[in-house]
Amino acid sequence: MIAKRLFALAPLQIAQAVVGFGAIAAFTRLMSPDEFGRYALALSISMFVHTLLFTWAEAAAYRFFSAAKAERRLRDHFATLLVLAALLGGAALMLTAVLLFLLDVRADIAAISVFAACAAIFRFITRMTRETERAALAIGRYAMAETAYLAIGFAAGVALLTTLHLGAAAPFAGLMVAGLVVFMIDAPRVLARAKGGAPSVARIGAYAGYGAPLALAIALDLGVQTAARFLIAREAGPAALGAYAAAFGLARPLDLIFMLAGTALTPLMLTAYERDGETGAKDAARGALITMLSLALPACVGLCLTAAPLAQVLIGHGLSTEAARALPWLAVAGLMSGLNLYYWSEAFQLVRRTALRAAIMLAPGAAQLVLTLVLAPRFGAAGAAMSSACASVFAMILLSVTGRRFLALPVPVHAMARIAAACAAMAAIVAMIPVYDPLLTLTLKVAAGAAVYAGAACLLDIGGVRIIATRIWPSASSRLAPAPFAEEL
Repeated sequence: MIAKRLFALAPLQIAQAVVGFGAIAAFTRLMSPDEFGRYALALSISMFVHTLLFTWAEAAAYRFFSAAKAERRLRDHFATLLVLAALLGGAALMLTAVLLFLLDVRADIAAISVFAACAAIFRFITRMTRETERAALAIGRYAMAETAYLAIGFAAGVALLTTLHLGAAAPFAGLMVAGLVVFMIDAPRVLARAKGGAPSVARIGAYAGYGAPLALAIALDLGVQTAARFLIAREAGPAALGAYAAAFGLARPLDLIFMLAGTALTPLMLTAYERDGETGAKDAARGALITMLSLALPACVGLCLTAAPLAQVLIGHGLSTEAARALPWLAVAGLMSGLNLYYWSEAFQLVRRTALRAAIMLAPGAAQLVLTLVLAPRFGAAGAAMSSACASVFAMILLSVTGRRFLALPVPVHAMARIAAACAAMAAIVAMIPVYDPLLTLTLKVAAGAAVYAGAACLLDIGGVRIIATRIWPSASSRLAPAPFAEEL
């Protein structure tokens, strides 16, 4: 079941990886270091505002789908979501217009703001549909729509950057185009599902009661990241911010891995919790954590070991050296943050204690800002990355310890030890590869690391990989084997 769901999401993960690395390679070359730094800052602000305004409704679309289905009130559920989309989308447009009028900003900043606001509104509407599909376990449809959004957004952003010379506004304009296209595809289906339904103020209140604390927790983290980027720009300059943002983009594979595992596995945890209570949730959580770590830990180690050649290949010359120094720290931060968001936070979300989860994140956020203020002036992008790594470890300790009061999520020590041993074997081999041309070095390290880890994983039977292989191989063999001679006749 888990393998099938992961494979269904494989096209989306490939698209996210290609677009993520492609954006770093394209935008760091088509923009100046300072301009890329401004784009990175605008992206952080946009994500922060999106989270504050919209994420609570997206979370409610996912969390309350099963309950509405059980109550036979899906039409009311979707009608309420449509009302929320209209209200929040209109509020976002009005807020953007008022701020631009009052602040009298420069033309380039105004262009970024308008395109980012429109992109966020369309993204919000389509995200509610995607979260509904995820709750309904319609993973194939979810993956196809998200893949289309990413591909169209990236292609349109690059095209607008090179043809219309929109600068830092071009990626946001591309996302706006992608959101509009996907919205036109989603709209008929959503309207049909809401037809005859009655929106409810009580439902909106329940959705806000659940989703607002969760969105606040995520917004707090994004707000800390945005504030940290302001501090980097102020203390170390826009170029250092550009290097930090580029390294952050190179650490994107960890986000993709956790998004893959979270999309495929957290609905199973929710279903198990509502059907079988804590026992069922713990069983599902154990498998989820093993899967997450078996994919994310080798990726983290690999990013640390290939930081220099990866940065030289994918990042423009003006930013690559400093980005390579920051990448290992951001890889560690990405690993810890992924576990925090997609595993340890589940203890709070399943029992609906999301407000407490938001409050807990105040301390790590404050610690990151203080450390950034101290380390960024001295170490630049690497200092800011160190601050992020320390804060994410601190957050993991707080979430895991506090969450056990409500739901003691399992920590499968033996499985984790096997994963660590496989990663150690991989690291030993990769570290022995000499340095050649950056592209050749990167290719050799990635190929060797993947082969060694795969072999060690099979030897140690990480995550039951032997059973999965024995199920896949006979099926594949039967399809590939030639038909018997008598049947051919």
